[in-house]
Amino acid sequence: MTTPALSWLDSLQASGIRPGLSRMRTFLRALGHPERAYPSIIVAGTNGKGSTSATLASILNTSGYRTGLYTSPHLVRLHERWTIGGAEIDNESLVRAIEKLRSAPGDAGITPTYFEALTLLAFIAFADAKCEIAVLEVGMGGRLDATNVVRPIAALITPVGFDHTEFLGNTIRKIAAEKAGVIHRGAIVLTSNDDAIVLDVIRKRAAKFGSRFHHVTEACATPLAGAFQERNAALAVRAAEELRPVLAKITSESIARGIAATRWRGRLEKFERGGNGIWIDGGHNAHAISAVLPFIAKRIPAPRLLVFGIMSDKDVADVTALLFPLFESIIATEPYPPRSVPADDLVARAQRMSIDATAEPEPSRAIAHALASGYRSIVIAGSLYLAGAAIDFFDAHGDEQRSEQK
Repeated sequence: MTTPALSWLDSLQASGIRPGLSRMRTFLRALGHPERAYPSIIVAGTNGKGSTSATLASILNTSGYRTGLYTSPHLVRLHERWTIGGAEIDNESLVRAIEKLRSAPGDAGITPTYFEALTLLAFIAFADAKCEIAVLEVGMGGRLDATNVVRPIAALITPVGFDHTEFLGNTIRKIAAEKAGVIHRGAIVLTSNDDAIVLDVIRKRAAKFGSRFHHVTEACATPLAGAFQERNAALAVRAAEELRPVLAKITSESIARGIAATRWRGRLEKFERGGNGIWIDGGHNAHAISAVLPFIAKRIPAPRLLVFGIMSDKDVADVTALLFPLFESIIATEPYPPRSVPADDLVARAQRMSIDATAEPEPSRAIAHALASGYRSIVIAGSLYLAGAAIDFFDAHGDEQRSEQK
């Protein structure tokens, strides 16, 4: 249901991206610093941030802590971005938080960007709900991201790769430095990165602030599909273990229960319909695609059909070069025009690789065509917007059965 409050929030989408923390700090002062009402854990990185955050929040919830989890973007519903105690924020609580934020500009004298507003709403809603701890997924980068106004008790950094280079820099060292900006004095620092340059940057930042540093190299069983998720789960588990001195209710048993209860949609999420296996994945850069390739090659039976759409600001050439050769046929679509790469352009790329391809710009029609194609293995990938459209498509149909992401 649309309300004036939600309409106001939606109107901020035209504000664009304006990195920096001054507006956030001004608003937080005007709001009475809700972000200080509870300790926070911050999670940065290029890929795996969301699933790592979801796993850690699940562990904290099962340990008996009322936990706020803030993630982005949402796949279907805006409310997905904020969960409290494992449940999406209800409409009444969200509207109440928006109204508090709308009352602040009288003092602040400025308007937040859309993402800044979403982040401020997390701080307000978690304080209103009397959360005992918050897990915050960084939106982009780290150093200048809106979430980086907290002084976290732990800073987690998932694998770092190339993405948002126009804002973060065009070398791994520069990008890693932006991600490492979430490290502050007093935070335990944990990372699952294996790249020597990234590790060097994170270690030096941790040493600068006298922070304990942990390089997490182990894997951990998880209900989320894909071997890469085992490293993400291990990062969350190690963080929980290291935080036990300050979060005494965490136990080995609550960690195990939290892992088992973790759900994170749109990441190799499997649906079954009419004998077809359909896997949906929101990976949208070469680093993310590289991580899912082994799962596709080993766990999804050939022949395979791909429904693919991607944003034009992504590394389209690298992603398609990695992904397309695993498929016998491709249906190209446009999940978020006009930012999407035109479907006809994607068809041309596939045909240059001698792969059968057709264009269907409208995502729901592309998915329907895939289901009618005769292929038993269908993958829908290339964009979180497309993953959201696909989840919405299957959730809206009552005759399919969704697996438990295994």
